[in-house]
Amino acid sequence: MNHAVNWEAISAIGQIVGALAVVISLIYLAREIRSNARASRVASMETLIRWLGQLAERPDLRELYYRGVHDFDSLKGADLIGFGVVMNQLFHIFSEMYYQRLEGHLEPRGMA
Repeated sequence: MNHAVNWEAISAIGQIVGALAVVISLIYLAREIRSNARASRVASMETLIRWLGQLAERPDLRELYYRGVHDFDSLKGADLIGFGVVMNQLFHIFSEMYYQRLEGHLEPRGMA
């Protein structure tokens, strides 16, 4: 009985196993990227919803936002700073959503 080792067969099996591992890794990576994009999309929308929720729940903030948008010149002192902070938050939310849209994480309808 000949027990000679066929190195070519072992090499071929190793290459098949390696190729299969690469394919499995790529499938896993694609799923993780998709999941991460979904999480980013949800986080952006949740941030916007929280911002709008604060506006809806706090009459003082709602009044400040309204005055700032409709009569900016009437804002003085702390109201001027407060409006600036509120608008800065909104700008950052929309900026993040814009960049996520550029990267393909947000659908165009998600920006409406």
